[in-house]
Amino acid sequence: MEHGLVNKATIAGVWREEWPEYTLVIPAEEPVSRQVKQMRLQWKMEFGEDVGSEKPPGVMMAAWAARKEQEETMVRLIGNLAERLESFVVTLNNFSGIPPQVIYIRVQDAEPFKKITTQLKEVLELIGNEDTYRIVERPIIKLGSFPKNENHQQWYKYTHQLFHAAFTASKLVLFRHEEGECKTIGVFPFKKLTNWPTS
Repeated sequence: MEHGLVNKATIAGVWREEWPEYTLVIPAEEPVSRQVKQMRLQWKMEFGEDVGSEKPPGVMMAAWAARKEQEETMVRLIGNLAERLESFVVTLNNFSGIPPQVIYIRVQDAEPFKKITTQLKEVLELIGNEDTYRIVERPIIKLGSFPKNENHQQWYKYTHQLFHAAFTASKLVLFRHEEGECKTIGVFPFKKLTNWPTS
C-alpha cells in the first residue's frame, strides 16, 4: 500500500482475507504529484522497492476491509462527507522517518486532517467495526522503506534533506486493492476554498 503506514498485519482482529482492501486518499496535485513520483521512481531504482511510482501519490486517510456489496454504501457515505468539507492548502516540509526503515514527507499542519478523521470515523463505523478499519492519525506522504540491511548513512541522508512544496487538498479518492490490482472506486470533490490566500 503506497499511501501510508498501514498494512494488513497492522489492522487487528477480524481482517477477512477473502474481503478486498479499501483505502481512502487525499491525492497530491501537480506539480507536487509529479515531484513525488520522480522521487519514488529514484527510490525504486536505488533500493528496489516500488511504493507506487506510477500511481498518484497522496495522504492516506484510512484503510479497511469490506465486502464488495458494501461499495454502494461506501460511495454514498463518503460522498456525503466530502460535500461537507472545504478545500485547504497542504504544506509539505522536509523528510522524516520511523526508525529503522520508513522515510516519509512531512505534512506541516495536521489540524485540517484531524477534523476530517473525526468525521471519517463515524462513516467507517457504519461500514464495519473497529476490527476491520484503521484511520491514519499522522498525515504523511510515504517515500519508501529501506531494505533491512541498509546502513544508517542513508537514513541520515534522507532525514536531513530539504524539501518544501504545497498543494490544494480538494477531494477524496477511494481505491479497492484486490489480487495485486488497484482500482479507483470513486472520486469525491470538496467544496471550494472560501478564502484563498493572496500571497
